[in-house]
Amino acid sequence: MPFVFHRSFVKAAFSLSLLVLASPLVKAQDSIEILVVASSHSNTGTPDKYRPIIDKLKNFRPDMVFGETLSPQDEREAQKQNYWGTANSLKRLAYFEGLNGTASKNVDKQITKGYLALQQNEKAHQKRMQLARDLVLSQDRGNAEYQFFVLTQYQMPNFNPADQARFTKMFGPLDSLKKVGMLREKSEYHKIFFPLVYELKHPKIYAMDCQKYDAQWTKAWNKAGTLMQEMEAKAKADSTSSEAQTLQQIETFSKNGVAELDAKKYKNYEYMNNPLYARLNNAWNFYGGPEFYGYPGFPTEAIKEMVYWFDMRNQGICENVLKQAQAQHAKRVVVAVGAAHRKGMEEIFNTMPNVKVVHYLDI
Repeated sequence: MPFVFHRSFVKAAFSLSLLVLASPLVKAQDSIEILVVASSHSNTGTPDKYRPIIDKLKNFRPDMVFGETLSPQDEREAQKQNYWGTANSLKRLAYFEGLNGTASKNVDKQITKGYLALQQNEKAHQKRMQLARDLVLSQDRGNAEYQFFVLTQYQMPNFNPADQARFTKMFGPLDSLKKVGMLREKSEYHKIFFPLVYELKHPKIYAMDCQKYDAQWTKAWNKAGTLMQEMEAKAKADSTSSEAQTLQQIETFSKNGVAELDAKKYKNYEYMNNPLYARLNNAWNFYGGPEFYGYPGFPTEAIKEMVYWFDMRNQGICENVLKQAQAQHAKRVVVAVGAAHRKGMEEIFNTMPNVKVVHYLDI
């Protein structure tokens, strides 16, 4: 897999590590075991391919499962700052408001009632539809998506005509739900983490993302991208230049690393949760990354700035996880996150008192 310098290649990845002081949120209590699972945002193949992963995580017996989404409050705050996901979020909200109207003033109470109703009868299809509607209108994307997953994957085959009519009236056709990102059939959630939550009989998945630093990250990324374009231009103009040699070394690092991983024949998510993969992922997401700091022509300071702001995001995510886990008195949690986050998040969790990091390859 040759290394390609292209901004779209790094856009989906958010990571990198930095030594961070222990969180002030941590209070003395029993140790929490945190399993960070490096995940792919595009997962092909049949459910059988992912069954061993689900079973592996079930055997860990997590009390909570976290996903890489924003809480409703953080989503609304991020939209005020026009973060990168604002346009898609508003498009999705507009679609559901067009079918259902805006959220009621009592939507939080309605959501609480919806969860209670499903505790009493998990097969109450129309109650689940109402909960899904309230969640999406409140901008709880992760849990709305989870409820749509349950409805379409487990319950729709048992709908009676009234259930099917109600579903179509409230949400439109399935293709429309896919277009607005409420049914993402190749996502890590659809393939692994939603089935995990369902089989554990957990009522919800917990949001943990942090987009407080999106503006700073975007500025740093644009700056680094411009400098990399200049470096590439110099390399193209003179194949013997130091810039060309550095780019060649980056490509060789990527090629050799992939060959080494492929030779080990890792299965599924073992590949992405390997330490070597983390080094490669940093190189792919950060134009070469820390491996090439100080190399001739490499924009080291600009890349360091990218790394800094993404690690600030990781810090925010880790604090969100720990705060909620402590509030729920959880002993074990699973954290589903894009593969580029794993190494940095584990390093941050390792600085936090009363936290034990558990590695996917060790369970």
